[in-house]
Amino acid sequence: MSDAVKVLVVDAGNTSVKFTAFEGNEVLWVQRDDCLPALDEFVPSVIYFASVRSQEQSALLHADLAAHFPASRWCHVQSEKTACGVKNAYHEPSRLGVDRWLGVVAAHHVIKGKVVIVDAGTAIKVDVVNQIGEHLGGYITPGLALMETTLLANTAKIRYDAGEVISGQGLPDSTARAVTEGCYEMALGFLERLYHRYTDYTWVVTGGDARALLASLGVPLVYEPHLVAYGATLVGSEKLRGNP
Repeated sequence: MSDAVKVLVVDAGNTSVKFTAFEGNEVLWVQRDDCLPALDEFVPSVIYFASVRSQEQSALLHADLAAHFPASRWCHVQSEKTACGVKNAYHEPSRLGVDRWLGVVAAHHVIKGKVVIVDAGTAIKVDVVNQIGEHLGGYITPGLALMETTLLANTAKIRYDAGEVISGQGLPDSTARAVTEGCYEMALGFLERLYHRYTDYTWVVTGGDARALLASLGVPLVYEPHLVAYGATLVGSEKLRGNP
């Protein structure tokens, strides 16, 4: 965990920004928003900033936060060749999404053994790390919502309203069920194939969709909702110690 008493982790994803506030080892609150949350009662001594957004979008968010917290110390966290005893599998380490990298680092420190990390949001991301901290690689597939919207955007006659999306038994008997349950089955099939390859690994999940998908498969799992934020504190703290 970070050496700082109060820490704000800013995880800027493709569709939203996740703010996680720590005091020591305790998570005080989490908020997900495209706008700055109400932070008047929380003044971080350090801000760990991780972004998969464009340089321009990241700079705008940074400027807004810097104006709000002019006295806070900043640490930009990014994917690297090694960090916190973990080795990146990518030949170009910076091309591994920083959210995946932070999840890999955190999972290695939480489990201290062979681990598969599953994070399901806009995309379903799976990464594998061995017991000595070597990241072996991973996969990215569309998330459940992205699969549905892509199908709707590229077909003329597949249409339904949100109110038509209801659960049912047996083969889907409506367009809404055909799409939503079909996408769900595709995600399940992908994860089930991977589980058969890595049954002797501990599976760590973050994100609600990942937890629900693996639970429906009966996969034993460790749920870590703050995995990426925890990884940011580990990597960021190491960087600050090395660059006082």
